[in-house]
Amino acid sequence: MTSPLADPDDRRFRTVILDFYGTLGHATHWLGIDAVLAEHGYDFPDEVRRRWWFESEEDGMDHAEHSADATAYEQWQRNRILGMLADCDVHPGEYEVIVDKLRSGKSTRVLEPYPESAPVLAELRARGLQLAVCSNWDWDLAEAIDEVGLTGATDVVVSSAWAGARKPHPRIYEHTLAATGADPEHTLFVGDTWGPDVIGPRTLGMTPLYLLRVDHWADPTAPDEPAAEAMCANDLTALLTLTDLTLTETFVDRTELT
Repeated sequence: MTSPLADPDDRRFRTVILDFYGTLGHATHWLGIDAVLAEHGYDFPDEVRRRWWFESEEDGMDHAEHSADATAYEQWQRNRILGMLADCDVHPGEYEVIVDKLRSGKSTRVLEPYPESAPVLAELRARGLQLAVCSNWDWDLAEAIDEVGLTGATDVVVSSAWAGARKPHPRIYEHTLAATGADPEHTLFVGDTWGPDVIGPRTLGMTPLYLLRVDHWADPTAPDEPAAEAMCANDLTALLTLTDLTLTETFVDRTELT
């Protein structure tokens, strides 16, 4: 994949920060809350899903007081699950059984990388770019990255669990930028969820690249025509073009990125 490179000082982008789930890897098996609730005869209403999951995708979630260590974080997550179950009108007598099933489902999940993830990251590193992962994830992000075979493929890894805030809260971006020492003006942020991976990074001065993978799950935070509002691509190979742009070159349009 190696190609002639622009002088590093002339590159528009010198750092690439990537989301993890839906960007670098995905699950081929994961017993989630929808399936577990259905087993018990309950629904997961859209309004409950949005309130507990996607409202935080719009303005971020500050949970610094619960990120002191793994134990504190896991207790906070457990309390959130119990709150979701209550909002779904689950009988309290079933709480523990459902929580145990969700824990078991997480332990048996199967994560795999997208086919282009490893070779693209290797090529970007060969070009001298600084790489980081910034993900809304639990305490086990390092283990998840290892499962998809990408341990060591980036210079920095940041989980919202460790940073004490979920994207698009500014703290997690500030934490990642500080860890990399990157200049936001020369940083490309790549991800598959509009609020956390486009709006949030843009607020901090980074340039977003929104992934529109084929057969990807719906993103309720995205506008009707995302390509009208941000650079978009179907997979990570678009980074091989974008990271070779110089300061004097204009961005390629979406048709060239897909």
